[in-house]
Amino acid sequence: MLRLGLALLVLMGWVSAASAHTRSQSFSAWTVGERTLEGVYQVDAYRATQLSETPQDLMKLLSAHLAARVYVEQSGRRCTRDVLQPLSAPRGDLKVEFKFSCPAPFIDAQARLVIGGFFDVSISHVHYARVNYSSARTDEVVLTQGQQTVGVGAESAKASTSFIAILVLGCEHVLSGADHVAFLVALMMLAGSMRATFWAVTGFTLGHSVTLAFVFLGLLLPDSASIEALIGFTIAWAAGDALARKRDMPRMLGVVGALGILVLVLTGAIYTTLGVPSSVLLGVAIFAATMSFAKKLDAVRVAPVIATVFGLVHGAGFAGPLLALKIAPGDLVWTLLAFNLGVEAGQLIVVFLALGGLYLAKRGSGPLPSLSFDAMSAALFGLGVFWFVSRSLA
Repeated sequence: MLRLGLALLVLMGWVSAASAHTRSQSFSAWTVGERTLEGVYQVDAYRATQLSETPQDLMKLLSAHLAARVYVEQSGRRCTRDVLQPLSAPRGDLKVEFKFSCPAPFIDAQARLVIGGFFDVSISHVHYARVNYSSARTDEVVLTQGQQTVGVGAESAKASTSFIAILVLGCEHVLSGADHVAFLVALMMLAGSMRATFWAVTGFTLGHSVTLAFVFLGLLLPDSASIEALIGFTIAWAAGDALARKRDMPRMLGVVGALGILVLVLTGAIYTTLGVPSSVLLGVAIFAATMSFAKKLDAVRVAPVIATVFGLVHGAGFAGPLLALKIAPGDLVWTLLAFNLGVEAGQLIVVFLALGGLYLAKRGSGPLPSLSFDAMSAALFGLGVFWFVSRSLA
C-alpha cells in the first residue's frame, strides 16, 4: 500500500497540468456565393494555447495562425481575403470569421479551399468542414494531416467523406484519444490473459457499436459532458479493479469510491460547480458500491461484461465526430460500418503495441518487477480519477 501511495503521489504531480480535452479537432462552416466564400472556423481555446510557449492573447494568436493556413485558390492564384475577424463564441471556444472573393464564378472555375490550421501542431488533428450552396446542396468533409483541401464549385466531389476517409477517422479517433487508449490498456490488465483480452475487446466492440447505432437512429441523445466524465470513470474502475484483484484487496474499496463520488456531488451542489447532472454521478456511485460485491467473480468472466457495459459509454464518445458531419440517412449503414472498422483497427493497434512493448521489456530485462503492475495500475487509476473529477466540474 505504501508503494501504491507513492506511485499515486508521483502520478498526481504529473497530471496536475493535464487537460480534459484529449482530442485535437476543429470545425468550420462555409457558404458559397457566386464569387464569394464566407465561413466560420471554430476550435476550443485549449488548442490555441498550444500555438505558443508563452502566454498571449489567444484570439490574436489563433487569427495569426489561421491567416497563413486558411486560404482559397482559383486557377493557381489565391483569392482575395476580405475578412478575417474574431466572433463571439461559447465559453471555452474561439471563433474566427473569413470571407474570400475570387475573380471568376465558382460555376465556371473550380476553387480549392485550404484549411491547414493545427495540422503542424498535432499530427492527429482532425477538421470537420461543411460547405453550403445556394442550391440546398451541402458537402461535409473530413480533413486530416494528409488531406487539407476542399473542392469548391459545381463539380466538387462530395465523395470526400468516402468509406476510406470514415474508416481512417475511426482509427484516428481511437489513437488520438488518450482516454480511449488508457481504457484499453486498463482493460487488458483486468483481463489478465490473451484469451480474456480477446473476449473483453469483443464485448467492448459490441457495446460501442450498439450505442453508435442508437445515437444515429435518434434513439439516444448523449450529453457530451457526462460522457467525457464517465469515460474517465471507466478508466479508473478498470485499472483499480485490476489492481484490487491482483493484490486481493478488500471488497469494500468500491463502497469507499462511491462515498467519494457522493462527496463530489455534495460539494458540487453547494458550490454549483458540477458540469454534469447529479443523477449521473449518483448512478455511478451506485454502480461502484454494487460492484464491490462482484469481486468473488473471476476476472476472466468479469472483464468482458465490464467491457461491454463501458463500451456503451465509449460508443457515445465515438459518435461525436460523426454527428458533426450530419450524415445523410441513406449513408448511415456504410458510414457506421466504416467507422466501426476504423475503431477496431485502432483498438488492435493499441493491443498489439501494448503486447509488443511488454514482450520487449521482458526480453530485455527479464521478468518485470512486481511493482510494475502496481505502478501502471496506479497511474491509470489516478489518470482516470483526474479526468472523471475535472470533467464533472463546470
